[in-house]
Amino acid sequence: MSSNQFEEQSLNLENKIENLELSLNKLINYCEKLSEENEAIKHSNNQLMLERSDLQSKNDKVRGQVEAMVDRLKAMDKAS
Repeated sequence: MSSNQFEEQSLNLENKIENLELSLNKLINYCEKLSEENEAIKHSNNQLMLERSDLQSKNDKVRGQVEAMVDRLKAMDKAS
């Protein structure tokens, strides 16, 4: 193998390694971005679950109040 061929192969190998490093760095950055987005989605989901629970509690309370009013109205109607 001549000196030129060896240098050419060496440069080719270096280029491939550099390209691989660039690809790996892009992949690492993409994974970090996905991880951050995932954490934001988890946080948002937790907030929505808390809000849903709060709304369900309020809904149950109002339902009980409406049922009590209906019962009082029925009792008033029977009494008259």
